Amino acid sequence: MATSTLGEAWLVDESDKLIKKKSKRIVKHKKKAWRVTSNVEDVERFLESKRLDERLGAPLEERPSDSLFVVDTKTEADKPVKSEPTKKRKIKEIGPLRCYAILTPNSAVTDPLKKRNRVRLPEERGDPLLRKIMEEKRAKGKIPTRFLQSMKHHQENVEALANKKKPERLRTTFDFDLWGDDGDSLMIGDKKVSALDLSDQLKTYTMEKMGKRIYSRPPTMFLKTSGLKPVEYPHPGTSYNPTFQDHQALLKEAYNLETKEIKEEIKTRRRLGPMLRKIPVQRKEEEWWTEMTQGLADEEEPAKEEEEEVPCVRPTKPKTRKQKIRAKALKWQDMRRKKLKEAKKRLLEFDRLRSIRREIRKSEELTAKRIEIRKKEKEAKMFKPAMLGRHKYEPPPIEVNLSEEITGTLRGLKTEGHVLIDRFKSLQRRNIIEPRIRQTVVFKYKHKVFTKRSHSEPKGLKVGNRNKEKSTVL
Repeated sequence: MATSTLGEAWLVDESDKLIKKKSKRIVKHKKKAWRVTSNVEDVERFLESKRLDERLGAPLEERPSDSLFVVDTKTEADKPVKSEPTKKRKIKEIGPLRCYAILTPNSAVTDPLKKRNRVRLPEERGDPLLRKIMEEKRAKGKIPTRFLQSMKHHQENVEALANKKKPERLRTTFDFDLWGDDGDSLMIGDKKVSALDLSDQLKTYTMEKMGKRIYSRPPTMFLKTSGLKPVEYPHPGTSYNPTFQDHQALLKEAYNLETKEIKEEIKTRRRLGPMLRKIPVQRKEEEWWTEMTQGLADEEEPAKEEEEEVPCVRPTKPKTRKQKIRAKALKWQDMRRKKLKEAKKRLLEFDRLRSIRREIRKSEELTAKRIEIRKKEKEAKMFKPAMLGRHKYEPPPIEVNLSEEITGTLRGLKTEGHVLIDRFKSLQRRNIIEPRIRQTVVFKYKHKVFTKRSHSEPKGLKVGNRNKEKSTVL
């Protein structure tokens, strides 16, 4: 079989005769058959030549002759004679790098979309006619109110930005005294050096070279946390040989404290009594069953009552134009009435200047009284334990001996209290440490037990006479 250039098929039979084969029918009105039925090679060739001319700048017929041809007017004598090559090699000039060649434009074709990806300037936006009218008004000195307001706000923002305090940069070097300025620091080291009449810098340098310890203390370190004395005098009734009056006063104080605690306990029992009563198990089960079956009987009975019909709520109609205008007028009227009322009130304030002065004087006196009261409260707090933690401070019990326990001698005196507990409570009372309670709960964790691989028996092996040695080796 042979095929011609036109796409027609020919068959060769036994007698070497060419017989034209019937061509295949093609539907020509479909897009699928366009490539088969149409020949566009000449069109593509023409377009490719056009694109080449555009890349090179212009077609050959439109270019001037000077850009294509050069007239040689020099004779052989005028041409430079080639000199003999010398051993000295010329240094090649370094041109543009080849790695940047891809960035250079290699086409002379102009962009058909001149306004591609360009953001318009503010003066180019908007209607040109309105822009012209605005420029004429500005030339005459007429500026709309909204622009005046925006200009004013812009000026305020610029001033606020200029007056804004710059944030402090994160400090990385500490070449200064953390607890105060120069001269305010208290250096502890050699007493002889500290007593000298020298600058702090020279004292620091001397102590560093002497190998002494140097550090500063903050001023808050010297503030007192409490006004109480470190060691308080005990009550005279706690003496081993007290007077009758002192001992009776101490007994009365201990009695009042004990009575107060008993009353608090009785009040707590009275309040929690109904909650702490004993209930038999049978009655408790009955109450639980009654509580759990509450409301089940109502659900079993069919609801005979007809459900009340809920009235259909119609959606509100939108306001008409007339109603909107009326509402707007009423709103403006209300605003005008309020402004007039405020203006009238402001005018009436001039008539009551004396009463206003009196009110100001009273408020200042009240403020001064409050400041004095707060000052006294702050001073009183210095003599009370503060709330430093989640536990309240509990004062220790009063150390008192009964009348029959007083012997009159130190040898036969019955001791009360403990010195360490007394000092510990004193630290809590003076806000040096927070109140604490003794933790009696001991958490015992279960030991984690596991078998080591080297101690475990091998799995999957039959232990017998033959494999006895192997299993022991494993």
